[in-house]
Amino acid sequence: MSRVSELAYYASWFFRCKFLGRRRPLQSVIFITDRCNLSCRHCNVVREGPDCSTKTLAQVRDELLYCHESGSRFIDFEGGEPLLWRDSSPEARAATADGQPADINTLVRMAREIGFHSTTVTTNAQLPITVQSDLVWISIDGMRELHDDQRGAGSFERAMRNIDQCAHPNLNINMAVTSRNYQDFEAVAQLVKDHPKLRRFSFSFFVPYTSRDLLVPPAERSAVIDSALALKEAGYPLMNSLAGLRLLRDPQSFVNRRQCWVTNFIASDGSRSASCPGDAAGVCDDCGFGMGAEMTLLWSLHPSMVKAGLSVRSRT
Repeated sequence: MSRVSELAYYASWFFRCKFLGRRRPLQSVIFITDRCNLSCRHCNVVREGPDCSTKTLAQVRDELLYCHESGSRFIDFEGGEPLLWRDSSPEARAATADGQPADINTLVRMAREIGFHSTTVTTNAQLPITVQSDLVWISIDGMRELHDDQRGAGSFERAMRNIDQCAHPNLNINMAVTSRNYQDFEAVAQLVKDHPKLRRFSFSFFVPYTSRDLLVPPAERSAVIDSALALKEAGYPLMNSLAGLRLLRDPQSFVNRRQCWVTNFIASDGSRSASCPGDAAGVCDDCGFGMGAEMTLLWSLHPSMVKAGLSVRSRT
């Protein structure tokens, strides 16, 4: 699909939702597995043993069709660790060109064939990054010491090595800011700015789904936002818009007018949510999800949000 056709779809989507009252997602997040090769302090997704689940290729296909028919045109594959995903069943092997087990790239190709405009994979980069999605988000939660404190010993070095060896043209960093690592916010932004393989930097604050231990206190949260605003103004490749950053300082500034239905979610157990799982969990008052603020701004077509959104979905 041409860029003009894509933009025409977005305009039509906005008109129908804004003025005709429809609630159709534009982006979908599918958790394809809750298996992972790390055990991060802040994670509320990963499971182990008999509670761990991994979807089949047929399940993911059905979910992609559901999301596309619902209106979504951006698809994000998440986990667990998506690069661990495999389906070795005969049916899945038959769907691959070489008869090998289906992997994350099988899902990326399938999403494109169905008609999604953009595909994204979020990874902890502990494995070689061979994914062929349009965008790759890599989780880096500080420099070596604080990243390893949050994600496990040696994880920073492995991630940086795989970034250095990756040829993907659209590698981006996302930081989960917690009470243990907020001190490294500017250092991670500098890392992205200086690294020749990295394009953009995004961040979200820890959301207390299960515990408040890692919640960033208000004063420190404001200090991070002040740093982010200054870095953005100075030309650092921060994806969050200026307006979105200002909203993110205080969740109460946008939770009552949030538009989180713009993204729908399908969990690793197959359960479907028409909006952010934080709503059902009752944690919106402590929202730190950067895209939550951006989706609020989308509803008013705020120029800085629109510019940021189009930029991050650009393939070049």
